[in-house]
Amino acid sequence: MRHRLLSLDEMERYVGRPDREEISSNRPQLDRAAALLKTLIAKELTPRQRECVVRYYYQRETMEAIGRELGIGKPAVCRHLQRARRRLGKVLSYAAFLSPGE
Repeated sequence: MRHRLLSLDEMERYVGRPDREEISSNRPQLDRAAALLKTLIAKELTPRQRECVVRYYYQRETMEAIGRELGIGKPAVCRHLQRARRRLGKVLSYAAFLSPGE
């Protein structure tokens, strides 16, 4: 069976929203994906990338606000987010390749 990987952009729509009817049938898979994503964020990203990802995707802060708080510019925040997405995408693609089919 072919697996579809969720991007960070897609994941942030679902994490923490168990009341959405259209995803109720996929809730166990989404819960596992969310747990995996949180683990990968904690273990695979640099501290700065992790900070930017958590603030942007989970705390819903703007790039400008994150940059002000961290003492960096918006372009630097954008680069950290891009690198984090690339890194997580690479790790998730390896995980999908190595995991047994469901």
